[in-house]
Amino acid sequence: MAQRVQFPTDTLQELLEVHAACEREAIEVFMEHSFKDDKLEFQKKLMVITLKREKKALLLQNEEISVNCCEARLKQLSGPLMRSISRGAFSVPGGHRLYLEAKKKVELQYNLGSRKGVKANEVLQSFLQSQFTIEKSILQSDKALAAQKKAIAAERLKREAAEKEQELLRQQQQGQQEMMEAQKRSLKVHIAQLEKKLDRKMENLLRRLERNLDHKLKVSLGRAWQCLTDSALVPQEGKYQHVKHGHDFKGKLKRCMFH
Repeated sequence: MAQRVQFPTDTLQELLEVHAACEREAIEVFMEHSFKDDKLEFQKKLMVITLKREKKALLLQNEEISVNCCEARLKQLSGPLMRSISRGAFSVPGGHRLYLEAKKKVELQYNLGSRKGVKANEVLQSFLQSQFTIEKSILQSDKALAAQKKAIAAERLKREAAEKEQELLRQQQQGQQEMMEAQKRSLKVHIAQLEKKLDRKMENLLRRLERNLDHKLKVSLGRAWQCLTDSALVPQEGKYQHVKHGHDFKGKLKRCMFH
C-alpha cells in the first residue's frame, strides 16, 4: 500500500480509498490460499488484526508526514516574520497593523501551497496560537507608543503655540518700539522745525526792533539837534548870547530827546 499512496494525502478520504482498494486485493489473495478454510477464520483474522494494524500505522504515518511538511513550510514562510520580530521592526507606532499584515501574508502563502496533508489546519492553528503572546506584546507596545506619540504631539503643539504667542508678543513689542522711534523722530523733526521757525521769528523781531530803535534814535537825535539848535542861542538886549553853563545844556538835551 505504501507504494500506491503519496504521503501526505490531502484528505483522510484519499488515504481510506487507497486502503480499501488494497484491502480488497489482500482479501482476494488470501481467499485463494485459504480455500479449505470453510469457516473463514483466516480471513477474519486478517481483517481484524493485520489490516487494522496496517491501517492505523498508515494513518499515523500520514499524519506525521503531514505535520512535518506543514511545520517545515510554516517555518520557511514565517522566517521573515520572525526575523522582523527579533529586530524590533514592529516596535513602532502602527507596529501592530504591520504585524497583522505580515502574519496574514504568511497564512495566505501557506494556504496556497499544496500537498500539506490532513494536519494542515491543525498545524496552522498551532502556529497562530504560538503567535498570540507575541501579538499581544506588540499590541501593548503599539498602544504605549501611540500614547507616547500623542503626548509628544500634544507637547509639540503646546510648545508651538507658546512659541507663536511669544513671537506675536515680540512682534507687538517691536511694532510698539518702532512706533515710538518713529514718533521720536517725528517729534524731533517737529521740534527742529519749530526751533527754526522761532529762530526766524526771533531774527525778524530783532531786525524790526533794531529798525524801530534806529528809527526812534534818528528821530530823537533829529529832535534833539533841532531843539539844541533852537535853544543854543537866546536873545538878550537884541543880541544872541551863547549858553555858558554845561548843566543847562544837558538838561535841555534830555528834554529835547524824550519830549
